[in-house]
Amino acid sequence: MKRWIVFSVVIFAVAFFGNWSWKEFSPSQSGALADVTWEESGKPYAVKVKLVDQEGNPLVASLITVYTDDGYFDFTTNIKGEGSAMCSGTVVFGIQAQHRTVFSKSLARYTGSPPLANGLDFTIVAKRPDVLAPAGGYDHLKYEKQTGEALKSLDEHLVPREVPELTAPVISEPASPEETAEPNSSEESDTPPEDADPPATES
Repeated sequence: MKRWIVFSVVIFAVAFFGNWSWKEFSPSQSGALADVTWEESGKPYAVKVKLVDQEGNPLVASLITVYTDDGYFDFTTNIKGEGSAMCSGTVVFGIQAQHRTVFSKSLARYTGSPPLANGLDFTIVAKRPDVLAPAGGYDHLKYEKQTGEALKSLDEHLVPREVPELTAPVISEPASPEETAEPNSSEESDTPPEDADPPATES
């Protein structure tokens, strides 16, 4: 019985340590507000963040705050949903978007992960873009996207009308007076008809 208890405790400890190690050293993290992945960029101490929704649409003008063991650094995302800053310190242990925590490594100071030495590129896929974007900003983005899709759909369903070719009217030249003059029917013709009898001669 004691062996089973010891075995169960060992299995639990190994599972707990494995889960903890995965969370602390894995280059990804999933939370209620966002899914976050990162990789080294090769640019020392540069932290770049790309913030998008689950459909890949960029979240513009969102305030990003990067926390390191040497302080915090703010910047806002551009029209592509991207932003960056040069940071000091050795590790990144937290990132906020619009003052909401989307990434957290509470033991980063001790594990050294993720390190700043080679630079880091973070991709944040927002599950709650209405929370991680400026007030009203995401609703405006959705409106613009829906409007654009509606206009595109309308263009696809419109059948172009055939426009008849326009030809210049043909203007005939005016006829000459000789062509338009009609013979005078009241005047007798000087030439007698062929079947008329010859005039009688006096004897």
